[in-house]
Amino acid sequence: MKLFRSYYNSYTGLRKEVWWLSGVTFINRAGSMVIPFLSLYLTKDQGFSLSQVGWVMSSFGLGSLAGAWLGGKLTDKIGYHPVMFWSLIISGLMFIALQFIGTFTGICIGVFFIMLFADSFRPALFVAVGAYSKPENRTRSISLIRFAINLGFSFGPALGGLLIVTMGYSGLFWVDGVTCVAAALVFVYVLKAKDHKHVKSEATGPDIRSPYKDKSFLIFLLVMMLVAFVFLQLFSTMPLFYSDQFGLMEDEIGWLMGFNGLFIFVLEMPLIKKLEGDQYSKFRILIWSTVLIGLSFLVLNLTSWVGILWISMLLVT
Repeated sequence: MKLFRSYYNSYTGLRKEVWWLSGVTFINRAGSMVIPFLSLYLTKDQGFSLSQVGWVMSSFGLGSLAGAWLGGKLTDKIGYHPVMFWSLIISGLMFIALQFIGTFTGICIGVFFIMLFADSFRPALFVAVGAYSKPENRTRSISLIRFAINLGFSFGPALGGLLIVTMGYSGLFWVDGVTCVAAALVFVYVLKAKDHKHVKSEATGPDIRSPYKDKSFLIFLLVMMLVAFVFLQLFSTMPLFYSDQFGLMEDEIGWLMGFNGLFIFVLEMPLIKKLEGDQYSKFRILIWSTVLIGLSFLVLNLTSWVGILWISMLLVT
């Protein structure tokens, strides 16, 4: 009851548009179920080698990077509303079409363009949060969006695993594509575009400098890249590891990966509230977070007991 009250108090007073936006985000993230199973699909269904899978996943990352840049540029030029709508529509249709591509080169190109359009959604999403929320509620509005993302990701892999077992990989692509299109239709129906004036920084003076000249910041970015290099294996090579080394079926992998999102969904807000005080060093939190991510992979070398996968997932989460 205390946990429920904490959640309730965290999100009271937010505008209905923010709630609708979080609902659209939830539909979109719950539907993004192809991604955790893409490496398995390529090896088990398409017969690709592991090196080919690596190139496809690299296309995935490059498309995501380009999509984030493109989404920001387009949002500045034409606004967040059309960017979000067309991102959902085009990526949904492309997810459906991806199952009909059978060549290695074709899949690399297809995955790149899917992520180019899919991840152009993100910059527009956070501009939309600023447009629909009150200035004093913006932080809580962003927290609600993250809440919807994590809840969606807890449903997506579990549902995706069940779809593969019952309908095959084809059902996975169809449901993923249809949910993206459904999210776009809900979005355009319930949320009308609003003018959003960008808030410019009021900072002036000699302390303003290029981030590329800030050595401490660049070192921090390098560390972030190295951590992400390890962490993102969770969504690319780890499903293959679960299948090949432990014999897990797709539905079992879905439940395991869904545990990650569910655990974040339940504990993120109370944990952040607990740690946001001055008595906790942000630097130490970062260090221990990095150590826990490393331990989550290290423990996988200790035993062949299948329960170690859940312990690993708990540590990385």
